Amino acid sequence: MRTQLLVGTMVAGLGFAACAKPTPVAKPTPVAKPTPVAKPTPVAKPTCKQGMALIPAGTFTMGDDENTAKAGQVTVDAFCMSRTEVTTAAYAACVKAAKCTPAGTFTNTCNAGVAGREQHPINCVDWDQADAYCTAQGLRLPTEQEWEYAARGTDGRLFPWGNAAPSDQLCWNRYGEGKPSSTCPVGAYPKGRSPFDLDDMSGNVWEWTSTQAGSARVDRGGGWLSDDPSIVRSATRDGGVPSNQRDNLGFRCAGSAALP
Repeated sequence: MRTQLLVGTMVAGLGFAACAKPTPVAKPTPVAKPTPVAKPTPVAKPTCKQGMALIPAGTFTMGDDENTAKAGQVTVDAFCMSRTEVTTAAYAACVKAAKCTPAGTFTNTCNAGVAGREQHPINCVDWDQADAYCTAQGLRLPTEQEWEYAARGTDGRLFPWGNAAPSDQLCWNRYGEGKPSSTCPVGAYPKGRSPFDLDDMSGNVWEWTSTQAGSARVDRGGGWLSDDPSIVRSATRDGGVPSNQRDNLGFRCAGSAALP
């Protein structure tokens, strides 16, 4: 009887142990998610009108010898510049809209009204006519400093394409060869483009600027009649009274770099 009681007790004890619930495993503490890093607001990039190039702000050495506007280091704010000189067709449209006055036609090398020269630069226009055209487009003439910077960039090059002597990079009377006999279509010499991808910054037509020098207005770039390398350097300056009209003088426009 005693033996049976002990066995029963043992069995009962085993049954209790088998029915005991396991100790719950503690759940891991959730790891906090990192706070998302705010993306920086995109910086708006300046834009230019169609047909114009953005010239970034920069510092360059203005002038390259005693005969140029040797002003040392000059800093220029960002601005826009027409990729080509204003064409005869574009100027004619301004005249048709009664916002410009007709260009001169006093010689057969003036381009206004000449068939086949619609894409040549307008010439035989005085400073006031050039200024009026740019104003009608919501633009302006470039300053002399802007013009030289756009032609040379920041590396001190002599010509828009670099330091190589001029040859077939531009429309000019190469060393007095007598060619061409007039202006050339704008953009006809891509090898002569400036560091900012501007055409005809050397040769074709001199270009009016907004800069005043005494009673004259400065013009830059050399023209189709230029026959010496020193004349078509980017630092070479010329000028004339505002009423001056020449068959080797035209212009291009500039403007402020606008934020979208």
